[in-house]
Amino acid sequence: MIENRIAVIMSLYKNDQLKFVRLAVESILNQTVKEFDFYIQYDGPIKPEVDEYLTALNDDRIKIQKRSENKGLAQSLNDLLFIVMPKDYEYIARMDADDISELNRFERQLQYFEEHPEVECLGTWATEITSSGEEYFKKQMPETHEGCLEQFRKRDCMIHPTVMFRRSYLEKAGYYDLDTWYGEDTMMWAQGFAAGCKMGNVPEYLFRFRLDDNFFDRRRGWKYAKGIWQLRHRVNKMLGFGIVEDAWAIAYAAAKMMPKVILNMIYKTAR
Repeated sequence: MIENRIAVIMSLYKNDQLKFVRLAVESILNQTVKEFDFYIQYDGPIKPEVDEYLTALNDDRIKIQKRSENKGLAQSLNDLLFIVMPKDYEYIARMDADDISELNRFERQLQYFEEHPEVECLGTWATEITSSGEEYFKKQMPETHEGCLEQFRKRDCMIHPTVMFRRSYLEKAGYYDLDTWYGEDTMMWAQGFAAGCKMGNVPEYLFRFRLDDNFFDRRRGWKYAKGIWQLRHRVNKMLGFGIVEDAWAIAYAAAKMMPKVILNMIYKTAR
């Protein structure tokens, strides 16, 4: 039996910048809850200065996994799950390499789990920030399972890097689906709902989610819109949703065809 209750999993790739990685990693290492192991997967080559920073950290909680080939986020997270799930961790927490966890994030999530033993997948609210760290948007998600399911009929109900899983969620729902061009988080929530897992969100801003300078450029255009429609239609069929949910999926996909300035307005006002 291991002492630490939490395994934190994070993927790194070639575009991750040291200044952001440093903030992300320090926000985990300095949590008020100290007992965890921090598993980091190099998804192919990363910047030398990032590797130098991580390997120089004198913290035995950090467990670095390396590979020479870039295989994407879903594969990286699964590779880490293959390592941590055979161990006796009670919880698996997500983190992204350019975001910031508030220092009491884990503490509040563990408290919420104890108060709500039925919840198996728990996110938080998040403050979206720009690449320079300025506040962009205060993003809230439904607190209850029923609210999460209702929102999921239209769009995601969890902010992926804020999530902490009970191990039972992954035992029931499975790991990340590799058959998605993007949206591995959307499919993970769908798998959870299909498996009867309960979701929730701590109604507190416990995370800072960074929108990089290319955020909207990478989330628009025909390819992205087509991918959204295919993914959401697949999810709708999986969960027995119908024509209303498909109509929402079409509208969501159509928004991704809009000019960047309009997409920015939609993103900031229609949520």
